[in-house]
Amino acid sequence: MFRTDYCGYNYHNPDKDTIYRPTGSGDYLFLHITSNMNFYFPDERKNDFVSLSNEYRQSDNTKFIERDGKRLYMTSAFPGDCILFSPGNMQYYEAITSFSNSFVHFTCEPDEIQGLQVEMNRIFHPGNDEMIVDTLRRIQFEYLSKQQRRERMIDLLIKQLLIAAERSVTGPVEEIQQTEIYSFLTSYRVNMLQRCSEEWNIEKICKETHLGRSQLYHYYKAFFHASPGDDIIAARIDKAKHLLTNKELRILDVASQCGFTNINHFNRYFKQECGMSPSEYRSR
Repeated sequence: MFRTDYCGYNYHNPDKDTIYRPTGSGDYLFLHITSNMNFYFPDERKNDFVSLSNEYRQSDNTKFIERDGKRLYMTSAFPGDCILFSPGNMQYYEAITSFSNSFVHFTCEPDEIQGLQVEMNRIFHPGNDEMIVDTLRRIQFEYLSKQQRRERMIDLLIKQLLIAAERSVTGPVEEIQQTEIYSFLTSYRVNMLQRCSEEWNIEKICKETHLGRSQLYHYYKAFFHASPGDDIIAARIDKAKHLLTNKELRILDVASQCGFTNINHFNRYFKQECGMSPSEYRSR
């Protein structure tokens, strides 16, 4: 179970404040940054200090320092950036002017976070941070309100936070997903599938999305790994499976309520998707 040790939403420190925990905080720390910050990380290379210092001076937004006998390099972070520190890793960051962020310190069993598709102890920039921000807000509310089954809710919210972070940085079309077209098409698709029983065709979708046919197919396939038509059929079959549990409805009625005007087409698509006819599905 994921447990919150401490958290803050839209939390403000004194201007130009510095956080320095040489061996970390003893738990995981997820930060969502809302002001310009500098972060310092241990440099693993074995070169001498002078040559490394010269090398880093030539790199934009990066400098090389030494503290407590350790070589560190600096990198800049900006509003919207995030980082997930693992236990035992140094946490060293400072505000350039004002200091604000949202964060959660949490603990869990090692196997619960194994396989996370977010590189720890490195800054990452989510393509869309809305869910991350909202989840951090909800975590703080649960932490402070101390309502019934608070621990269970916090466990679920931290899992949601990590999934949101993964979704924001992974996938074969990460660069495309960071554009406005991804957000727009995702909202359009949800609305379309909610109304899957209505009549849909490619001309209607192109007109409403202001995309050409080839553009629509390109983006739709890249984002959702299906064509619009296949997506609608799958949504209709899902709805049909639910309606078939109602024995008051005839199969013809089910087909009609799902947007199939031809019962033969309904039977054929249903069998393709489910491996059995609607009547066989209902009897099972």
